[in-house]
Amino acid sequence: MKHLALRAKCSVNTVSLALRDSPRISTKTRAYIQRLARETGYRPNPLISALVSTRSKTSEQTIALLTKFPVPFSEMHEYGRFEAELHRGIKEKASELGFRVEEFPTAVPGAPDAERLTGILRARGIRGVLLFPSGDIEVGFPVLDWKHFAVVAAGFHANHWPMHRTALDQGRAIEQCLARLTEVGFTRIGLGLSRRLDPRWNYAASGRFVVWQMTQPAKNRIPFVPSDEEFPTKEEFEEWLIKHRPEAVIVKGTGYVMGVNEVNAKLGLNILPVLITATPDAQVAGAPARPDLLGRTSISVLARELYLNHFGIPETPEVTLVSSKWQDGEQLARLGRVGANGVAARNEATGKARRLSSTAKL
Repeated sequence: MKHLALRAKCSVNTVSLALRDSPRISTKTRAYIQRLARETGYRPNPLISALVSTRSKTSEQTIALLTKFPVPFSEMHEYGRFEAELHRGIKEKASELGFRVEEFPTAVPGAPDAERLTGILRARGIRGVLLFPSGDIEVGFPVLDWKHFAVVAAGFHANHWPMHRTALDQGRAIEQCLARLTEVGFTRIGLGLSRRLDPRWNYAASGRFVVWQMTQPAKNRIPFVPSDEEFPTKEEFEEWLIKHRPEAVIVKGTGYVMGVNEVNAKLGLNILPVLITATPDAQVAGAPARPDLLGRTSISVLARELYLNHFGIPETPEVTLVSSKWQDGEQLARLGRVGANGVAARNEATGKARRLSSTAKL
């Protein structure tokens, strides 16, 4: 680095900042020093660079967490498991890396507009922005002057912006569910989504399911729940279950698991609920999402951008996916559908269920 400073006729500190693409150095000077580095074959030691980046923090830096709940997240008395675990993962990873996280609500009454919020963040020296998937998906985030910030979106609430983002790999979750269910003999598998499908997952779950479904015999293809709401009502969901009677149904939400179990108890059926959203319940089969890991990954990606001084909308956005892990759950085991006798036990249980259901009043 000293050699580069002599060649460029500047200080070692200027060279260091230019090689890290710091906006504190003019674009012309940065380009000149970076060109000299390429010509001389200079390569920084990545371990030393990481150490310097960590030790150079003289004070805790703040990451702006933009939310669009109708009230600040910190004042909400009730929120979903997804939001709670995502927020926990964000806070934990940020603390480990020496950052603090501060919420900036953007959809509450009196929230600053984009220009004012940009000014507030700049005045406070905040360079990192994380977009938190929250509230109505149709409500957008304010369009800040992004050239001043490193920004990462968690999820697809800002999917019209070409920025780095992290997301749950719900396409892979569907693959795991279908692979395990077909392995133990299930053939009539439903996906308990409405006709609006899954915009919050960028249609990854429904898209992967439809591709699989098109390879199945027509008699085994179960349509989506006939509802125009993003989340079908309890009545709509249960009517759909009773009409189509899938052997297993993949759902997003523990409320729908309860709905399946209620129909089973009412009609003597053995429909298996399979969950692809977060749950601590070991009884439920599925590939439960890990929002806490999504939060931690979001901070890791944002920290990388800050350390590298990458500000503004990237030329080539990246999407980092966080996978789930399949669990058989106690329900699947109790139904006798695990192991060599799984298919036979399933057929016997299904036959009994159909005999019982034929005499039940719907």
